[in-house]
Amino acid sequence: MTETAERWTPTHGEPYRPVPYRPARTPADESLARAAELRARMGLRRTVRQFAPDPVPLDVVRDAIACAATAPSGAHQQPWTFVLVQDPEIRRAIREAAEHEERVSYDGRLGEEWLEALRPLGTDEIKPHLTDAPALIVVFQQRYWLGDDGTKHKHYYVDESVGIAVGMLLTALHLSGMAALVHTPSPMRFLREVLDRPENEKAFAVIPVGHPAPDCQVPDLVRKSLDQVLVEI
Repeated sequence: MTETAERWTPTHGEPYRPVPYRPARTPADESLARAAELRARMGLRRTVRQFAPDPVPLDVVRDAIACAATAPSGAHQQPWTFVLVQDPEIRRAIREAAEHEERVSYDGRLGEEWLEALRPLGTDEIKPHLTDAPALIVVFQQRYWLGDDGTKHKHYYVDESVGIAVGMLLTALHLSGMAALVHTPSPMRFLREVLDRPENEKAFAVIPVGHPAPDCQVPDLVRKSLDQVLVEI
């Protein structure tokens, strides 16, 4: 028998009820080793636009989404929905709609300065990753939540909260051996329509997930060094 999850609602207006938190302290040498390993592994992460069609273990993807859902959020309201899309027809519909919007963007909506910034990445309006990758994760922001009586209640720091969750999702996917891409066609209203999401949800990103194609290539880019991004006071 399949268990039905209870409807989740924010702890709106409830009293503060703290609980103990006593994690075991990690020894310094182990912490240093973990940090160095994580830095090395994350240094290998690349955005991939050429995917093999091979299926991926869906439990790996589900676990990565579960990791993302542990992200901090404004007032702990967790304003996100992750839609995992495998159906080829739906992925094809998403690609067709995305390429339509991208064609308009590349034909002038983006502006020359933006196009100039994109040129080193080799991108254009053709988006084969949306149908080549075996799975898409479409991330939605929940702009507000509905009470039992249908009243609308604001979520706080939605952009920041969902952005952090997506970062954690990309990290979990990479450390699990998956490749991914953050695709943000603009505008993205079509995603809510194609996936039949409620009106309080707004598309945030489309993330193809899979393995790199055997002939995969990525731009020859250099990341900023630590001393270029870190200020110690």
